[in-house]
Amino acid sequence: MIALVPATAAPPVIPPPAPMVRAALYAPGRYAVDSEATKVHFHVKALVGGYEGDFLAPEGSVVIDPARPDRATVDIRFPVEKLTTGDSSTDAMLKGDSFFDMARYPTIRFTAQDAPLVNGDTPTPVAGELTMHGQARTVTLYVRLVGTTPDEAPGLSVLHFTGTMTVERSHYGMGFGRPFVSDHVDLTIDAIFRRG
Repeated sequence: MIALVPATAAPPVIPPPAPMVRAALYAPGRYAVDSEATKVHFHVKALVGGYEGDFLAPEGSVVIDPARPDRATVDIRFPVEKLTTGDSSTDAMLKGDSFFDMARYPTIRFTAQDAPLVNGDTPTPVAGELTMHGQARTVTLYVRLVGTTPDEAPGLSVLHFTGTMTVERSHYGMGFGRPFVSDHVDLTIDAIFRRG
């Protein structure tokens, strides 16, 4: 007589856990620049000492498209009138026709299309166009995300960025003073944007 042994049921198949979906770091929308909190600091070496100062009171925005939340359109403008070095005679020289020629070219503008948004501690290169003294040139701005206003997370309606860039002023028709004053201008950006 052959004993019948019941078949052992196969263990249930447990599907792997679904991958965690990371919330978008940036909420889509238009972020206006905070004119009072944002500035660009510049430094230029000279044969003796150097020149430094700030561009203040910008206007403009960063726009994040809901269809592409990892990219943005940037348009920021700084009035040359708000340039300050802390010395009125130096300010007048820089705003005059040997340098920025404020009467003819009153605005400095940076724009970027399809700009990648910062998502880590490593500086993110953002290619854009810098226009000043009537000349437009392609430049690269290296950007870091400093942080957001904690009590407004997770909407992240306030963003704080820093950035660095070096330009050659002679490329913009402002070569006056070379070689006694360097052609290279180091720019440091500290910018805050608020979502409307």
